[in-house]
Amino acid sequence: MTGTIIPDGKRHLRCLIIGAGVSGILMAYRLSKDFSDEIEFQIFEKNSDLGGTWLENRYPGCACDVPSHIYQFSFAPNPYWSSYYAKSEEIQDYLNGVCTHFNLTKYISFNAPVTSAIWDNERSIWQLAVEGKGNFEAEILVNAGGILNNPQIPDVKNLSDFAGAFLHTAAWDTTVDLKGKNIAIIGAGASAVQLLPQIQPLAKQVDVYIRTPSWISPPAGVPKSGEKNHTYTMKEKERFRDDPSYSLSTRKEMEAVFNSMYKAFFKTTKEQGDIREKFAIRMKELIPDPELQQRLIPTFEVGCRRINPGEEYLVSLQTDNVEPVFDPISEVVADGIVSSGKKREYDVIIAATGFNTSFRPRYPIVGSNGVNLQDLWCTNPTSYFGIGVSGFPNYLTFLGPNTPISNGSLMGPIEATAGYFSRLLHRFILQKAKSFDIRPEVQQDFDEHTQGFMKDMVWTGTCRSWFKRSTDGKVTALWPGSSLHYIDTLAENRWEDYSWKYSGNRFAYWDQGFSKTEKMAGLETTSAEEQKQSVREGASKEKVDFSFYLHSAPPLPAEVIGRKLRNGKSAVSDEKEDARGGLSLADVAAFSV
Repeated sequence: MTGTIIPDGKRHLRCLIIGAGVSGILMAYRLSKDFSDEIEFQIFEKNSDLGGTWLENRYPGCACDVPSHIYQFSFAPNPYWSSYYAKSEEIQDYLNGVCTHFNLTKYISFNAPVTSAIWDNERSIWQLAVEGKGNFEAEILVNAGGILNNPQIPDVKNLSDFAGAFLHTAAWDTTVDLKGKNIAIIGAGASAVQLLPQIQPLAKQVDVYIRTPSWISPPAGVPKSGEKNHTYTMKEKERFRDDPSYSLSTRKEMEAVFNSMYKAFFKTTKEQGDIREKFAIRMKELIPDPELQQRLIPTFEVGCRRINPGEEYLVSLQTDNVEPVFDPISEVVADGIVSSGKKREYDVIIAATGFNTSFRPRYPIVGSNGVNLQDLWCTNPTSYFGIGVSGFPNYLTFLGPNTPISNGSLMGPIEATAGYFSRLLHRFILQKAKSFDIRPEVQQDFDEHTQGFMKDMVWTGTCRSWFKRSTDGKVTALWPGSSLHYIDTLAENRWEDYSWKYSGNRFAYWDQGFSKTEKMAGLETTSAEEQKQSVREGASKEKVDFSFYLHSAPPLPAEVIGRKLRNGKSAVSDEKEDARGGLSLADVAAFSV
């Protein structure tokens, strides 16, 4: 990408985006909508299609555990969702539809994994190396790669010795036939909860190795009581399509359920106690065996690790061909798994162990002073609001360390992040800045505040969770507040938290001192021909409000005008006062000269 100057003299900014999942598509939409021809941008996607985690995760039962109608962009509601919880294929199809409708696919380079990103401090430019595509430069780099895209292989002794089929939920092989097989599932998180009910009827035997149980919740807010995943009828879809007010009110009700839960994430609140009691009672109803209750109902706080809506999982765990195994795995052998001295034989091992969520990038991202983010985040990932990193100028990230990934609704904060980036880039362009970088003391203050805050939250509870660092329990994933608080915070802008650099004088962008209003009227142009051109393009004095700061307001009452005059502090005679005891307009005008 080469930089140019567009005809009106504005900077033509270049922006490179890594990843064509939810965040990358959202960023492309905002850039195309908010910047006409001021920003040239391109997305590099490592896969052959868009969709990110929803393209890569295709294990049986894979679905979003957030209702479909609020796991979508606010500017592109889909009335045609098939069910309350959409499967991964349907979400990926939705994202394809968004890109088609808004003409965004043209900006995406597929099969284009980034291999390095290096900041050129002298030129204030990011240099990207892309496998199979070449090298690229841009003033702005946006990392929308997310953290749910790098499968976490279980750390089990001799795993590679297994002679049967090995699958991972994040890299599913559809050619492997599970029918009539002896299967081991390692893990008991979200993917295992969704997977087990799907493969249990097919398999001969399924053993689920559970290190840490999860709080299992009923489906949140489903239309009909008792339904696990409501299927929308054609009539319901048509109502979502044809009745915008119904669509909006329904989505707002769903969103409110998630955004009203925040107080329950404090360890000692009544709300935490209530939800814990509610979930425990329901899980006991589904698990009649007292011994199994002790094993499967967590002793830690609700929300310490991700809550999973998956009651079918608990039912499946108690079927005749499923056995939960709570003993730790000693090792894997050619034909099975050894646990507490007992070998169990398997045809297939499935790792439902999620992703590498260390935030450490898979390729070098080198900022100022030659610092590699891989090294910086090797053990202690810290950021500024999850959207930037001190020492990495002009670098923007979605869902970095300490963002609200489990503090309430997710799509709202993601859209707020994109809106914040848009405002930041508008300022960058308007003021002709060269670079922006988070001040190190600001990032340190944010990190210190966050960790102090977390002491009272369920996320520092006694569970194992990817929300926090395994070595010392430092919470690296979550925001110190609610999702709505995050949106409020981004709305403050806080440009003072950045160190700004300029090519010349920071006030040079004032140019000839014309305001936006005067520029809209074409008054900034100097020659007669330029003024004619401005008129042809729609600019005119008649269409512009040169007194935009004036607005309608209630008039002052007559009795408060001239009070001092009536008290003898004026030479104006009482005869000039009107019948109501006030002054005439002529008197008022005289005293204003």
